[in-house]
Amino acid sequence: MVRRRSLMKDKSDDTGFRHSRDRHLGVSISNEFYQPVPMFFTREGAMLNMIGHYRGCSAFLICNGPSFAALDHSLLKKPGIMTLGMNNGAKTFRPNFWTCVDDPSRFLKSIWMDPYIQKFVPQAHFEKKIFDGEKWEILKTKVGDCPNVIGYRRNEKFMADRFLFEDTFNWGNHKNYGGGRSVMLPAIRILFLLGFRNVYLLGCDFNMTEESTYHFDEQRLKGAVNCNTSTYKRLQKEYFPQLKPQFDAEGFNVYNCYKDSGLKVFPYISFEDAVKEATSKLGDVDSERSWGMYSKPNDKGKWKQEPPQENKKNIVALKKIEKEKLAAEAQKKIQAIQAIQAMPELNNDVIAISENDRTIALPENNTTIITPEIIPQNIPEIQITPVFSDVIKTPEIIPSPPEIIPQNIPEIDINISTHQSTQQ
Repeated sequence: MVRRRSLMKDKSDDTGFRHSRDRHLGVSISNEFYQPVPMFFTREGAMLNMIGHYRGCSAFLICNGPSFAALDHSLLKKPGIMTLGMNNGAKTFRPNFWTCVDDPSRFLKSIWMDPYIQKFVPQAHFEKKIFDGEKWEILKTKVGDCPNVIGYRRNEKFMADRFLFEDTFNWGNHKNYGGGRSVMLPAIRILFLLGFRNVYLLGCDFNMTEESTYHFDEQRLKGAVNCNTSTYKRLQKEYFPQLKPQFDAEGFNVYNCYKDSGLKVFPYISFEDAVKEATSKLGDVDSERSWGMYSKPNDKGKWKQEPPQENKKNIVALKKIEKEKLAAEAQKKIQAIQAIQAMPELNNDVIAISENDRTIALPENNTTIITPEIIPQNIPEIQITPVFSDVIKTPEIIPSPPEIIPQNIPEIDINISTHQSTQQ
């Protein structure tokens, strides 16, 4: 593909940019080797060659529509899943990558200061200050002082046939060319350059009202809603229809995981199926065998047949560690129950723990309402919610979720109820 110069480049990005060679297109050395086009930069303007680092992989682009809140976010933490978030969407889910185009003061301090999140920002942002939402004030800290921040340069003249290969990142059109700019455009280009070839859109609703804005807490007044709606229409009717043939020609596949999305250009795939596709190359991670892998290449044949667990010497130590862990969890649970028994709020009315069903019972005339606020602070795993029966009229104490109880220690499977309930 022929390299192209972008049109209507953002001058503020170029002001602090410098490079030892041609600062836009790179320098061809021969047919076999050429200096890569500089696309990503440090605060000082040094080039970071990140092109193709995730060659052939899949990524989830988390947009900020409310539909993202309905998804099972735990699936995005599975091995093999890579995510890119935009703007304050990281409030709901912490992505691997993140990007923005607007002023840094609009975005959460925790995003800027989180070294886990690799942040792609316009080059002009490095010397701008960030905002502290807790103190509600501008900080002295600049974007360039924050960890894991990478710069890129923007342009404001959309040309579909240049989008994937121009030397800066387009984010729509300047108002002189009709307007309509979106962080979604550079986000997609970033994923393309990093080497991802399957991109799944999450939370891509393309439908905003004053009552339904984002999957995180933020209000939008009528003017902002109208502006976003106008941008959605431009992306749906103009930008993406022109870009899809360019994407298809490069084997760059974009899918939409929200069936009711206002963006209909890209094919639909369910979120669950997208996760399966994205993780398919890893195989069964949970049952993947590690025993024998450290044998020498020429000796692999000797260790092909894995012996039973009881015949493995190394398992003895692991079993001991697991046993001690379970015992510690059981003891902690018992101590928590004893702490509840000793609570003054119960007026010494708690009957002792039953030896048979591990029950804590309250007498018939007990009127104490157990709430989370009165639970000892050093027993965080005991979360009690008052539940009332129409017949008994006494509070029923509900233990913390059963998943924190060791499954192989049935005697600690605690059922906490009222005295009357036990008799029934």
